[in-house]
Amino acid sequence: MNTKSWNDLAELSTTIDSSYNNLLLIDGNNLAYRWLHRINYNDFAHDYKRTVQSLAKSYEAIRTIICFDFGKSYYRIDMFDEYKSNRKKPKEEEEAKKYEEFFAVLNILPDELDEKCLKFRGVEADDILTYLVDNISINYEHTWIVSSDRDLYQLIDNNVSIYNIFGRKEVTEDSLKETFDISPNEYMLSRIIEGDKGDNIYGVEGIGPKRAQGLAKEYKTLNTLINALPIKGKAKYIQNLNASKDLLYRNEKLINLKTYNLEAITSGKYGEEPLNDLSSL
Repeated sequence: MNTKSWNDLAELSTTIDSSYNNLLLIDGNNLAYRWLHRINYNDFAHDYKRTVQSLAKSYEAIRTIICFDFGKSYYRIDMFDEYKSNRKKPKEEEEAKKYEEFFAVLNILPDELDEKCLKFRGVEADDILTYLVDNISINYEHTWIVSSDRDLYQLIDNNVSIYNIFGRKEVTEDSLKETFDISPNEYMLSRIIEGDKGDNIYGVEGIGPKRAQGLAKEYKTLNTLINALPIKGKAKYIQNLNASKDLLYRNEKLINLKTYNLEAITSGKYGEEPLNDLSSL
């Protein structure tokens, strides 16, 4: 792999002059899942490399950085021990063998790729991606993130967009507004309210995506919503919302990447080698 400690991230902040000056950030595990149900699930390294190169060319990236998960987030498990506990290994022998062979390829990918790869035990790709967006994307004309993870929508702004390779869909600040009539920060608030079933983060009972987005559009920020409680209304979901202040605060810490990201990776308590000195970035 191309990096050994969080302190190596400092070198990524160097501004590079070029006619192509876009940054490509790839959610490494997420991209790999593209091959999980294909015939070459146990031998996809070459295809993975070609896909990365193709994406870099398509988005005119002068630099590509691939971020991998390395186990579950220590920070989030410490806060909520049921985090991702719904993700079980397959029990059927044939399916279990398939997963084992798939992850055998995925686990060695960071050592085989030419691009910069970042992977730290107990720190998830989402957190590394957020760190890079916060600290080095300013050095580039535009940053593209390759991932299908909707939690990353909160990172979108005028200079940061997402490409979902599974849906072959680009998500920009404008398209998010057109699709949901919502801003990236409001979308994050809607996720805090509805929760994230994929990560076993339950939300307010009776509130799904549409209701959550409606509340986010109305109240804009979590503090405004919390200060408005209790909201008048006889509907059961309103009563549930009024009783969910603690749940909302917890979900913010689990889902809000920008606010809690640095706490997770710089505290010295989470991750292998936390980045203690940010002055060089």
